[in-house]
Amino acid sequence: MSLNNMNRPGEPGERVAPAHPTQTVKRMFRYLIKSRKLIIGMLALLAAATVFNLFIPDLIGRAIDTLNLEEGQLTVDWKSLLILLGVLLAVFLLSSLFQYLQGRLAAKLTKTTVVTIRKDVAQKLIRLPVAYFDNRQNGDILARLTNDVENVSNLISTAIAALLSSVIVIVGCIVIMLIKSPILTAVCLSTVVLNILVTLILSKKMFGYFRKQQKAVGKMNSHVEQSVANKRTIDAYDLNEEVVAECDSLSDELTEVGIRAQVLGGAMPPLMCLIGNLNFLLIVAVGALMFIHGGFGVTIGTIQAFTLYSRQFTQPINELSGVFSQFMTALASAERIFEIIDTPSEADEGTTDVKPSGACEIVFEHVTFSYIRGVKVLDDFSLTIEKGQKVALVGKTGVGKTTLISLLLRFYEPDSGRILIDGADIRTIPKSRLRSMVTAVLQSTAVIEGTVRENIAYSRFTASEDEIRAAAEISCAAGFIERMENGYDTVVTGEDTMLSQGERQLLCLARSSLTAPSALVLDEALSSVDSATEQKIQDALLSMMEDQTCIIIAHRLSTVINADKIAVFSDGKIAETGKHQELLNKHGVYYSLYKNQYVGILD
Repeated sequence: MSLNNMNRPGEPGERVAPAHPTQTVKRMFRYLIKSRKLIIGMLALLAAATVFNLFIPDLIGRAIDTLNLEEGQLTVDWKSLLILLGVLLAVFLLSSLFQYLQGRLAAKLTKTTVVTIRKDVAQKLIRLPVAYFDNRQNGDILARLTNDVENVSNLISTAIAALLSSVIVIVGCIVIMLIKSPILTAVCLSTVVLNILVTLILSKKMFGYFRKQQKAVGKMNSHVEQSVANKRTIDAYDLNEEVVAECDSLSDELTEVGIRAQVLGGAMPPLMCLIGNLNFLLIVAVGALMFIHGGFGVTIGTIQAFTLYSRQFTQPINELSGVFSQFMTALASAERIFEIIDTPSEADEGTTDVKPSGACEIVFEHVTFSYIRGVKVLDDFSLTIEKGQKVALVGKTGVGKTTLISLLLRFYEPDSGRILIDGADIRTIPKSRLRSMVTAVLQSTAVIEGTVRENIAYSRFTASEDEIRAAAEISCAAGFIERMENGYDTVVTGEDTMLSQGERQLLCLARSSLTAPSALVLDEALSSVDSATEQKIQDALLSMMEDQTCIIIAHRLSTVINADKIAVFSDGKIAETGKHQELLNKHGVYYSLYKNQYVGILD
């Protein structure tokens, strides 16, 4: 049983097709290249450390050649041996120092790059249209911002340095080995083709599994997030076993995909090790034959040096194969991150600068809208709200009242028709300007983590203490706020259980009263407060909004009887309009709604 988000389903957001892995790598590199100085510093230190390491096998081989066995008598060139050992010690110390400094730069590069990626994702999420979130689970979005970014971070901190180091080591080893013995170098390189083939075959299969694994992680996170958020509902309906069963199913799916991905990833190191040992065997065998036959300039020290160079040459390949599964995971994660970044932002187009003084006129002209193609929510809808009018929108659940407000705020665009404010098509008004003109207190209560004072001032950060307290008085929130232990300094959270649903609505209402809009929309904003408090708040708001336009959406018809005009919705259209008593006298849709709520009153 799935506990989906309780948001109204929206139109599908624009899906971004998965990028080719090569394109994803190029984009990751573009983030890295922003920190050029750090990369140059890393490269310099890596080059220095690697160059010193490259001399170690040669120095060891030379040290071995200071030992001379002739006619059963061992002689040692002590002076040369001691000098070589001293040089070896210095090389070890310098190499370790450079590796330490390179590690510090790598950590700084990781932090800088990951912060930039996370910042880009967060900024993009803020600018995405509402429709994007309607069709995606919150847990999956959070997983991209946390788990997926962390995977990319792990790659940068380990694999990038390993890759740069490997290139230097491989090139350096080949150059030195060619100088010492081209034949043994050819033997050493003979297994490289085998390495490449194994890597290509496994990588193609691995990436598909790692992509599935990250999707499974997102689904699992979404389920856990929804289960925690809806814990009371789960307990109320005794759905614990069903939720656990679904969790087990998702966990099994993640485990199965994860095991397949890790099995393939785990096969890389042993295969590379096997190929490396085969390489080692070939060098010893061919080197011994060359030494025995003579004339090739190969000494025991040369063979020893080549075995070490062989290890140095294959070690970076083995290391890269070891982090290959990590690379595949990060690649799949980066693909999911870039999918968010590539999604088109909500456009703030418009050049008309409407500056109404006080109230504004709102006109809906032949508006048609569907969330799902072919299923109309609004059908050729028309309504005029004059300046300063207090208009109530009523009707059964699902007839399109809230949709109308979403279109007015341009959360969605109508399929046809248009909406005008003071004669200007809202599509020509910048969204930022439009939403400052129309303030909506929506059905859902958005309480942020912070103090009560910060929650009220969320709509206008510059509000003074007197303005905040006045807003609390207007919304009737002052009473319960002052009863709190710390009053306006009480810290609340988005899921705070110390606040009732009604108190949360009053906080949101206080927040909206701090703005000075041309039109105020109350979308079931007082559905969780008692009738007496609702009427008191509406009277205060209507008094405050005397010179402004007001739209009230309510199911409790007792709270809209004083509206200047009541528009009754039915099947996506206006069935009838008028004042309370006029509509009752018509004995139409409004009469039926009112009678159903107050059985016996009209009999």
